[in-house]
Amino acid sequence: MLLSLSIKNFSLIEDLEVSFDSGLSILTGETGSGKSILLQALSLILGQRADLSTIRANASKCIVEAAFDMDKHKLKAIFDQLDLDQESHTIIRRELSATGKSRAFINDTPVTLDALRTVGNALVDIHTQRQTIQLTDPAFYLKLIDAYGNNAKSLAAYKAAFKHWHISNTELENLRARQRQSDEALDYHKFLLNELEQLSLSPDMIATLEAEIHVLKNATGLRSALAEVVSISTQDGLGLQDQMIGISQLLDKIANLGAAYQSLYERISSVRIELSDIITETQYLGESVQDDPARLQEVEEQLSTLHHLCQKHHVSNAAGLIEKRTHLQQLCEGAEALDEQIETRSKQAALAKIALNDASKILSSQRKQACSPLVEALATRSRDLGMEHVQFSVVLNSLDAPTTNGAEEAALLFSANKGVDFAPLNKVASGGELSRIMLVIKSIMAEKSQLPTLILDEIDTGVSGEMAKAMGKRMHEMSRHMQVISITHLPQIAALADAHYKVYKKVVGASTQTFLTTLSEEDRIEELAEMLSGKDVKASARMHARELRNV
Repeated sequence: MLLSLSIKNFSLIEDLEVSFDSGLSILTGETGSGKSILLQALSLILGQRADLSTIRANASKCIVEAAFDMDKHKLKAIFDQLDLDQESHTIIRRELSATGKSRAFINDTPVTLDALRTVGNALVDIHTQRQTIQLTDPAFYLKLIDAYGNNAKSLAAYKAAFKHWHISNTELENLRARQRQSDEALDYHKFLLNELEQLSLSPDMIATLEAEIHVLKNATGLRSALAEVVSISTQDGLGLQDQMIGISQLLDKIANLGAAYQSLYERISSVRIELSDIITETQYLGESVQDDPARLQEVEEQLSTLHHLCQKHHVSNAAGLIEKRTHLQQLCEGAEALDEQIETRSKQAALAKIALNDASKILSSQRKQACSPLVEALATRSRDLGMEHVQFSVVLNSLDAPTTNGAEEAALLFSANKGVDFAPLNKVASGGELSRIMLVIKSIMAEKSQLPTLILDEIDTGVSGEMAKAMGKRMHEMSRHMQVISITHLPQIAALADAHYKVYKKVVGASTQTFLTTLSEEDRIEELAEMLSGKDVKASARMHARELRNV
């Protein structure tokens, strides 16, 4: 239950504080006095987005704070879900700064707007004049049916199943889209991979082939040079090898005469061994070098292929081609893995659809069961509001595809008079009938949801006389088990309130401000009289006002 509301620097309100009690409270005032401003301010603490233009001129900050009595309301699950402490006296505060910063608190704990909306929706329902358009919305009818049928658990189960199915289906479609893209590129990737796999790539492959080409192109000169080296080294008597042997023998004779001579002998012996290895390797290389035009052509073609592939794949060497080959292998393997993922996700999506169908059947069955007693309740309560021959019918039509609200849509049909066929409510009901029906619907939904506070903004539009009095009585009956706060221009409704508040504007200094005051019994008589006859209150109007108040 809303205990109090404090507003500072919001639009025309500089500083306003008001306390509320249980029962039916009525707010009245001239058009433009600021009644809608109060609702806008209250909407801020219920999680609505802020408009910085509502901050009062020259003010640095706007603050709206509301206190709620939570003792009779079972909202612990919501508070636990949000990791908040529920206190019997819960305070919700919203602060807006002129710099654009917005902060929200529940019992002095900072919260997000989503958390504020979650708590706010469980505490207060504000019905504005624009919401009568909901009577044209099939989703609103489903909400009404579910509220009347106590379908909250089944609806929650359905929504969870729908969310799981939707996620599974979306992921499956994404995988299939990837597969289509992959299939289009897979053949080309395989072609590129095959090109690279035909080559026995190694990091230094290009340098090795270039060296081989250089040898093959210079084979004749290489053989001649290598043969000359061998000839010079092995010529009998005059070759380097024989001369090294002679030098070694001479030094061997004097090696024992001192360390220096022994060192010379060892060094020349080492040179002899190295020279022998050089001659042997030179002979081998000379014999291995061949004029091979076919091999030269083969190596040149292979090198040309490598250079072409480097250019094609935008790399500079064989190591880059090896990286590209690895990447292409991964792409091709990934396409095969994608098939397995699609198969797995398809099975999951199929199971999710089965679970969704099961949840849908349960919810649909409960909705069908609720329709008959619901239309009877609507008709009974509407008859209490002067629609003597009214009848309602609810039609549930299956949808081609499930939605977040279920597998069907609802239509509310209406007949105001005997012998008149049913037709869509929004097409045949008058403005006054729509107002009364909306009040009936609000009363049903509020009772079923056990909402603590219901705020009605001129829900009586288009109603007058005895019908207005009947609506006032309905509001008063509703207020026996919930707090009802109504903004009205009708004295018949205002007269039935447990508490009456007047909203008015007043020029203070150089600015206009909105104020709110609690009316005493005599003040109520005067306000009702003014609502009946205008500013020029006559004695007859006061007498009528007293009759309305039964005083």
